[in-house]
Amino acid sequence: MPDRVSKGGGEIGRVLGGRYRLVTHIGTGRFTNVYLAYDLSQSRRVAVKLLSENVLPDGWARDGAFTNRFLEAAEEAAAVRHPHVMAAHNWGDSDLGLYVVSDYMEGGSLLGMLDAGHLLSPSQVLMIGLDAARGLEHIHSEGIIHGDIRPSNILFSRRGRARLADLGTSWALTSSETGGALMARSVFSAIDAVRYASPEQAQGLTPDHKSDVYSLVLVLTEALSGRVPFESDDPEYTQMAKMSRQLDLVGQFGRLGRVLEQAGRPERDERPAARDLGHGLLAAAETLPRPAPLPLTKPGPEIPDTGESAAAVVSDRHPAETAPKARGRSPSRRDRSVSQDGRSPSRRLLAVVVVLVLLAAAGFGAYALWDSQFGTDTQPVPDLAEAGEANLFRIVSESGWALERLERRQDGTVAGEILDQAPPAGTDLKRGETVTVWVSLGPELVVIPSNLIGLAVEDAEVSLAAVGLLVGDVAERFDETAIPGVVIEVDELFSEVEPGSSVDLVVSLGAEPRVVPDITPGSSLAVARERLEALGLGVLEWQVPDNVVEAGRVVRIEPLAGTEVAASSVVTVVVSDGPEQVRVPFLATLGVGEASNALEQAGLCVGVVEGPLDSEILASNPPADTVVDFGTCVDLITRPAEEQEEG
Repeated sequence: MPDRVSKGGGEIGRVLGGRYRLVTHIGTGRFTNVYLAYDLSQSRRVAVKLLSENVLPDGWARDGAFTNRFLEAAEEAAAVRHPHVMAAHNWGDSDLGLYVVSDYMEGGSLLGMLDAGHLLSPSQVLMIGLDAARGLEHIHSEGIIHGDIRPSNILFSRRGRARLADLGTSWALTSSETGGALMARSVFSAIDAVRYASPEQAQGLTPDHKSDVYSLVLVLTEALSGRVPFESDDPEYTQMAKMSRQLDLVGQFGRLGRVLEQAGRPERDERPAARDLGHGLLAAAETLPRPAPLPLTKPGPEIPDTGESAAAVVSDRHPAETAPKARGRSPSRRDRSVSQDGRSPSRRLLAVVVVLVLLAAAGFGAYALWDSQFGTDTQPVPDLAEAGEANLFRIVSESGWALERLERRQDGTVAGEILDQAPPAGTDLKRGETVTVWVSLGPELVVIPSNLIGLAVEDAEVSLAAVGLLVGDVAERFDETAIPGVVIEVDELFSEVEPGSSVDLVVSLGAEPRVVPDITPGSSLAVARERLEALGLGVLEWQVPDNVVEAGRVVRIEPLAGTEVAASSVVTVVVSDGPEQVRVPFLATLGVGEASNALEQAGLCVGVVEGPLDSEILASNPPADTVVDFGTCVDLITRPAEEQEEG
C-alpha cells in the first residue's frame, strides 16, 4: 500500500513561510493535502496545497532538482491569469514540504457536490462546462496542457463561477521522468488514476489539448448522470473501453448530449478544441431553461483575528499558543443559575415545551382521525401567502388537494415568495381538486446593456450602474483590433441577470506583442518585407555599402531577431547597395612589397606585376586616384631592368 498523505494533525496551526497559518484540512489530491489557511500578511483566507514529504520517495525531499521542478511549475501556473483558472499567489519550501498558495474558493468543488448526492441539471452542467472550456482555451493558447481534469479540480466561487485548479504542479510531477515513482505512492487507486484519462493516455501516448477536452466531457457526463462513462472495477477494461467505444448519449440531455458526444470521440483528431467546445455549449444554451443556483458548499469557518501579523511570526507555533480565549459566563454565575432540584430554569422550561408539543400532537392526531371518519369532503383554502412556501406542500397534502406550482418573476418580491393563488383564500375546496399557486423567482431580470463592447471599463461601470448592475471580474486579453483598456467581451452566459448582479468583462490589452523573425543575411528584400508585414510590422529600408553581401540583399535587421516589440512597430531592414568605393593610392617609386601593403590598407589587392619584382613601381592600372570597388585588384608596372642599370 502506498503511503497516504497525512490529513493534518501536527500541521494544523503551523505557519508556512512566516505567513500562512494552516487552519483546517479541506481536501486530498493525488499527491497533496489542501488546507484552508489564514494569510497573516493580507488578513484573508487562502488555500494552501502542501506536498508532504511522506508521499515522496526517500531522498526526494532534499533533492534540489526535484524541488526546482516543482517550484518552476508553480511559477509557470502563477503566470496564467484568467477568470476561470486558479491563480497561484505564492509558493515555496518549508519544514512541512513544498507548498503552493492560491485563492480559497468558498463554493467548494464539483467533487463535493457529487459526493453529497447532487445530480446537476443540463443547464447547470452547461454553465460549468462553458466556464471550464474557456479556462482550457486560455491555457491551451499559452501552450499549457492541464492533464488532470477531474471533479476535484473544478472549484467554485461564492457566485458559482467555475475555475480550473491544480494547473501546472500535478502535470509537471506526473509527466516527469520521476512520475512513475510518484504514481506508485499516490493515494489514488489504479481506477482513480484512469477514471478521467483520455484514450490516448490509456495507450501511454503523450496527452495534448484535446485530451483535456475528453476528460472534461467525462466529468460533465458524470455530473449529469451520476456515473463516469466506461467506468468499471477493472482499470484495464476501462482503458480498453475508452479506446474502442463511442460515448453514447443519443436521446439524452437534448442538444447538450450531442455536443458532449462529439467532444468525447475516442479519436482525438475528431474531437473539437476547447474553443469549439465552448461554441457548441453556447449554441446548446439556446435550447435550455435558465439554470437553478448550484448546490454550493457552505463557506468555510470564519477565522478569528488574533492580532497576528507576518512580522510577529518568528517560527512555526503550536495551535495552542494562538488559540483565542473562550468567551461566555464564568462558572460561578452558571452555578448560581441552577435550582435546588439540580435543574436549571432553561431545562425545566424545555421539559414543559416538550409536554405541550406531545399533547398538541395527540390532539391533532385525534382530530385527523375524527375528520377522516366524520368530517366533510370540503375545506376552506387558507391564505397560502401567509403560510409560506415551506408549508405549502404540507398544507395541500393534509387537505387532500392537488397542487399546481407555477413560477414567475415580479419586481419587489424575493425568490420563494407566494404571489397569488387560485382559488382565493376562504374558498371551499373538495379533496382531489387543484390548488394553483404562483411562486416568485425573484424580481424581473435586468438586461445587460448591449453597448458595453468598445467602452472603457470606467464607462462600462457607469452603464451597468444605470440599470442596477455591477462590474464583476475583469479579465485581460490581447486583441488585434481593439485599443488597450476597452471592453471586448461580456463574459456572461445569459443576456439577462438578477438585479444587483456583477457582470464579468474581458478587456483588451491591445494587439499581442510581436517577436522579430530571424531573417538570414543575403535574403532578398522582398522575402524580408513579406515576413515582417505578415506579422503586422512596418518596414524601413536602409541601404549601406557592404563588401560581402550582394547588392540588393539583406545585410541585417534592427532590432535583432528574437526581440519582442509592440505590434505595428517598424523594423529597419539594412540592405546592401554593393561594395564600398575606394581610391587607388599613389604607388610610384614604391617597391612591390610596400605597394602591396598600401593597397591592402585601402581595401584593395595586388593584381599582375609587369616587370621585375625587385624594381620600383612606375605606374598602376587602374591609375592612382581612380575610384574602384572595395577589393579590386590593382596591376603594378615596375621599372625595366635595363633602366635600373643605366641609372
